[in-house]
Amino acid sequence: MNDPTPLRMTVLGSGSVGLALAASFAQAGQSVSLLARGSAVPLLQEQGITVTGVCGDHQIAPDRLRVRDADAPDPQDIACDVLIVATKAYQVAEVLQHLVRKAGAAVAPKAVLLLQNGWGSADEARAALPADLSVFSSIMMIGIERRSPTHVNVNVQASPIRVGTLFAAAPQGMKDTVARGQAGFLPITYEEEIEPAILNKFLFNTCLNAIGAITRMTYGELVSNEHARHLITQVADETIRVILAERRLALAPNGATYVEKTLTPFVLPKAAAHRSSMLQDVEAGRRTEIDYLNGAVVRMGQARGIATPANDAVASLVRAREA
Repeated sequence: MNDPTPLRMTVLGSGSVGLALAASFAQAGQSVSLLARGSAVPLLQEQGITVTGVCGDHQIAPDRLRVRDADAPDPQDIACDVLIVATKAYQVAEVLQHLVRKAGAAVAPKAVLLLQNGWGSADEARAALPADLSVFSSIMMIGIERRSPTHVNVNVQASPIRVGTLFAAAPQGMKDTVARGQAGFLPITYEEEIEPAILNKFLFNTCLNAIGAITRMTYGELVSNEHARHLITQVADETIRVILAERRLALAPNGATYVEKTLTPFVLPKAAAHRSSMLQDVEAGRRTEIDYLNGAVVRMGQARGIATPANDAVASLVRAREA
């Protein structure tokens, strides 16, 4: 790099994705603050972050990152080069509004990077932030499981983290961030046209995440079981039609073609043993992101006059499990 000064990066959220991103950027030599909550704060301050799995084993010592309480952030952690928001989708607007109130008008990051599943939270983030603040989105085809408050395991790494913007933000600063992040253990790239990638991940997740939470099946079991596969095909067909109407993007000819030609060939060699993040949420008694996945398909379908009975049923069953 021409400029050896580390970037000041703040990661908001200490779930599986937040811990992995904080650890990877710390390993890459950047100056990382991690905003966590509750009992995780002292544990992370004492132990740092342990990463295991397919991206290698890594130990980020406590002195290689600053761990703060997300409810009482230091202004210098908000006035950073990049604020990485690694919360659940339904938390994005609330936590950003909280930080804006805490910081005041004079304190803000230079850019915000979102790392949420689903569709809709980026618009909520954009609305919660000052208009002149650059907002970027990303997708991860990387399965990460938090095994303790300080330990994450990378189960699957199918492609790099792909970063871009849905809001025409100036890309150069984020491109520099991505370039620096490539020295970490998580692969990361910048993509000029990120919306098709996000919507393809959205389709993938609507097919597997919620149905995995309902059935407790792994991804491999889901695509191999004829009954689960039948439901997945219906969900995919509805999602494809809704996205075509809503975003003018053809993700696949139909659900059957997508499941046979795209989903199954991807899942079986790369992610057969993975358990969906929504299943992990349900088992832990946490709220899920169903409203930003199958629930979002239902809402867009209603607005466009497209029937989505399979997605509606799946969303209702997940909400029943949440209750």
